[in-house]
Amino acid sequence: MRVLVTGASGFVGRALVEELRHGERAYEVLPLGRDDGDLADEGVAERAIADTRPDAIVHAAARIGVVRCEDEPELALRSNVLATVQVARACTTHGARLAYVSTADVYGMAAIADEETPPAPESLYALTKLWGEEAARLYTPDRLLILRLANPYGPGVEPGEGKGAVPTMLHQAESGERIPAYRGEARSWCWIGDVARAVRLVLESGEDGVFNVGTDADPVALTDVARLACAATGASEDLIDEVEPPAGRVAPVIGIERLRALGWRAEVGLEDGLRLLLEAWHTAPAA
Repeated sequence: MRVLVTGASGFVGRALVEELRHGERAYEVLPLGRDDGDLADEGVAERAIADTRPDAIVHAAARIGVVRCEDEPELALRSNVLATVQVARACTTHGARLAYVSTADVYGMAAIADEETPPAPESLYALTKLWGEEAARLYTPDRLLILRLANPYGPGVEPGEGKGAVPTMLHQAESGERIPAYRGEARSWCWIGDVARAVRLVLESGEDGVFNVGTDADPVALTDVARLACAATGASEDLIDEVEPPAGRVAPVIGIERLRALGWRAEVGLEDGLRLLLEAWHTAPAA
């Protein structure tokens, strides 16, 4: 199977490229990254798909983060909605299956959310991702996969860019910086390798529709994540500051029965994930 992965230079996209190339089954993977053009521009997605003729497209390119999307709303709309329109149209034209990478944030304030829970986005980020889902349904209703990821973390995220609390806290602890931790917020974090493996299993299953992708393990408070980061780096817990979260941040516990039915289980717990993330940083080539 030939699989084109958009956003291949991003956090999720890079992990998917690695998994699809080197997982239990090796696929012909066609990475499409930032240097290949802006997918929101007319013709970019069409040319890429026409030239490569993939069997499936995993559309992982996106602008992520509640704060980042609020800061640049037009860019959020271009990246998460207009680009998806262009990709979905090209999928239909060339008969490729689309797997759209969305977010569990679309469920909003729901305490527990399975795939039947009605979306109720609480932020512009979640709203644009939901609109991306609707664009995908409009243009590629047949065999469509919607993958709602919940709290992935791992190598490939630059700390402090509003893309991930776990790498940011770990970096702050290692650097001896203050560690703001949102009061009252808890999440079930999922190692990016486990996420990529889940996406591969869903693709291989031949099923369609919505899949929640993440762990249903007990949520961990951000203050406890900060403490784990301090323990992993040898930093003092005195660096931790409890602060109020910004508006629009949500953290539903997701139901993953559909994913579990395919035989998927999370393999990396949070403490091991923090250790692996540190190791990845320390062994990465100097920029």
